[in-house]
Amino acid sequence: MSMTMKRTLWISGAIFLIALCFWFYQLWQGLILTNMVNSYSWGLYISGLAFFVGNAAGGLVLTSSIYLFGVKKLKPLAKLGALTAFANVTAAMLIVLPDIGKPLRLMYLALHPNFMSPLVWDVIVLNLYALASAIYLYILLLPELTGKLSWLAIKVNNPHDFSERWAKRIAPVALLFAIGIHVVTAWIFSTQGARDWWHSPAMAPDFVSVAIAVGTTVVLLAGALAYGTGQQYEEAYRTLGLIIFMATCIHLFLMMNDLVIHAWYGNAETHRIMEIAWGDFAWAHIFEVAAPFIGAGLLMLPAVRRSLPLLALSSGMLIAGVFIHRFLIMPAAYNNIPMTLTPLGLPNTHWSLPIASGRFLPGMSTFLDQYSYTPSLVEVMILLGIMAYAVFLVVLAISKLPILVKGNA
Repeated sequence: MSMTMKRTLWISGAIFLIALCFWFYQLWQGLILTNMVNSYSWGLYISGLAFFVGNAAGGLVLTSSIYLFGVKKLKPLAKLGALTAFANVTAAMLIVLPDIGKPLRLMYLALHPNFMSPLVWDVIVLNLYALASAIYLYILLLPELTGKLSWLAIKVNNPHDFSERWAKRIAPVALLFAIGIHVVTAWIFSTQGARDWWHSPAMAPDFVSVAIAVGTTVVLLAGALAYGTGQQYEEAYRTLGLIIFMATCIHLFLMMNDLVIHAWYGNAETHRIMEIAWGDFAWAHIFEVAAPFIGAGLLMLPAVRRSLPLLALSSGMLIAGVFIHRFLIMPAAYNNIPMTLTPLGLPNTHWSLPIASGRFLPGMSTFLDQYSYTPSLVEVMILLGIMAYAVFLVVLAISKLPILVKGNA
């Protein structure tokens, strides 16, 4: 194990342990430590869920497509894709725990599931996806589970042929799981008819396109860090850069299309949404559009792909832009509280309907019709800790398992 990998493990492990302390503190004191209230009940944690699910979906989409369509030049990255998918889907499952407050509430979900709720569908799909990505990774690793790792291998006559054959057979199922996990996550939002910002049929395909863009970027960055940016991987990185750019363009088209439609039909609620999205959060929205587009565009340039610092910077821009995009799902939806009624024979009547804040703190109103949400230190630290967990798991697996192609790392 290299010194860089050891240092990464120590740093990410320390951040995760610190985050655990913050989570235990939240368990002790309750969700009052977050800055969420009744009228703003989903915040940084659910943004993190959507972000991790996207990373996971994109990773397995890439890996399964390599075997489904026979893209041989990307095979050295196949195990990395499955590994990042597993790390991110387990991170998505972990981020749910601090959001629900008491983890024991999951027992109620297991004992009394409401199958009409997309939340239940998402829990099922997350668990199935974690299982699918773990199985796929194991099948890809099987031919190289020798020596000290031989106890992990199942006994088959020809492990290499077995691995290739089953990787191709499972690829269509894995691809469906990868797309399905993000479609179901999008349905959690888009089926909320009372939240006009979410209630759109474009949300599911937009989530899938974002997942392919950011998940492929994570695999590209992990591959560049592991293998370097030498000439032998130039063709593979060029293909990944093209996939990232196309997926980003589709995402931006779907997002702009949705915004134009929202603005065009223009009832009172919709106009209020646009004021919040492009008024109160204008700079953040500009960043969520510009950063992925610029980052994806830079990854199309050979000079950027050959330079590890430039590749990392471009990838970081895209990933940061997508994270801000996930965070900005919330404000316009939760702060669009005013309602519109149309009594018979009369024009629209518009007024503000306040909602109980659920808090009794000095300086805070008991009832709110708008809430300026800023994540608390506890929320930020817990999210950073789960990000560190994903990094720790990927680096640990690379150091202990034959994830990388021998001689090229």
